[in-house]
Amino acid sequence: MSAPLLARRARPGVLRAPAIDLASPWLWVVIAAAVGALLGPAAGVGGVSAGVGVALLPLGAMLLMRPDWLPAALLVTVFAEAYSIGGVSISRVAGPLALGLLLLQIRHRSPASFAGLDKKLAIGIVAYSLWAVASSLWTVDFNTTLSSGTPFTVLALTLSAIYLVIISALVRTERQIYAVLVTVWLLSAVMGLVAIGEFLGGQGRAVGVSGDANFFASLQIVAIPIGAVLASHVRTGVQRAVVLAGVGIAVGSVFVSLSRGGILALAALTLMLVFQPAQAFFRTRARKRLFIAAMLLGGALLLTASYSALSARTSSLFNTADGGSGRQNLWLAAETGYRQHPWLGLGYGGFQSQANDLMRMTPGVDFSAYRLRPGGQPVHNAYLESLVELGPLGLLLFVSMLVLSLRALRRARRTAEERGSPLLVGVARALRVSLIGFALTSVLLSTETDRTLWVLMGLALTLPRIAATTPAPGRRIA
Repeated sequence: MSAPLLARRARPGVLRAPAIDLASPWLWVVIAAAVGALLGPAAGVGGVSAGVGVALLPLGAMLLMRPDWLPAALLVTVFAEAYSIGGVSISRVAGPLALGLLLLQIRHRSPASFAGLDKKLAIGIVAYSLWAVASSLWTVDFNTTLSSGTPFTVLALTLSAIYLVIISALVRTERQIYAVLVTVWLLSAVMGLVAIGEFLGGQGRAVGVSGDANFFASLQIVAIPIGAVLASHVRTGVQRAVVLAGVGIAVGSVFVSLSRGGILALAALTLMLVFQPAQAFFRTRARKRLFIAAMLLGGALLLTASYSALSARTSSLFNTADGGSGRQNLWLAAETGYRQHPWLGLGYGGFQSQANDLMRMTPGVDFSAYRLRPGGQPVHNAYLESLVELGPLGLLLFVSMLVLSLRALRRARRTAEERGSPLLVGVARALRVSLIGFALTSVLLSTETDRTLWVLMGLALTLPRIAATTPAPGRRIA
């Protein structure tokens, strides 16, 4: 007879992990895979990585017992993308292991479920993913080493899809949404402090633990509206002050990243937040004023510290290799690539390997202040990259995912208003602002497989379901 794990009586309103059969061979397969995935690479490099690998083993056991913590664990890897174990980024280790844990929970009838997700958005995501995979049939760069090209990019898409699946399957209650808010705010504040410390220490452009200054800025852009909702739903004034301080840190960290696209998106984000209705988003006018003040204060302090470096980068936006001239050359090359393959595109991830040749043959490309990269560069524009790599249909499908996500969040907001849940109303509005902010940063970044986008879409998938099943009108979780 099998022994149950965590077979305890659940208190009302508290989600408990399901009982797991310790005699199940699948359980030990997952455990063995987790041990091997962590200790194998770590043993090869030794030192800190080995120590971290061993330290992560208890965390893996905890997640096995409490799968509802998986979304929070994956959010940590989104903010710490640059950290690697044995040369493998943490998200590429965590994603497959998390999927294995999820499948194990589903096999044992866990609370994980895909019932009630927004169907139109789900269809849009599946259609985009299938078209991207199908482009392997006609791609110009089918690199079998999996180091670049279409196979590599399809694997990156698969990993991002795992994040979406886990978020949408396991975030099912108002309480879990609140846990997501707290996790995102905390990570944003901590990584913001790391970034500010990097800049003040003389490192130059701050990247936090994301590995790239521009993507770090886009991640903070997404986190700021989430902090606004959290600040409006904590219980005490002290808690609210702490949350607002974290928001100010996140805003300031965008400036020290010296990301011009991030700062432009931050300006647009600020305007969107200013025009959000106080009652529906911030709950009171006073809380709205406090939030805007925290944003402005955090931004002003770090803008003062970074003004000189930021001014130099801004002045070089279109006239040096360090600035926008690189993007201008890449965008011209992308136009040439699209004209060569106007219907199906170059294939998912196929542009980068062709970028140098395309720039050489494109009239108007300026090499006087631009240096070709040995492996080429992505387009640095998610929309133009979707067009040149997947054709008009690919661009339509990519934009459709964004539009359908916004539609799903609007549907969730309306349902939450009917149910009388101020938290879910605020979350739906905040995620819409976050998604629009991320879409703006995507004008200057290639973000099609970025984990942040797929986490946002996962939340958009599940939020209408949560709003529809929220039983207590007017309830506030804190």
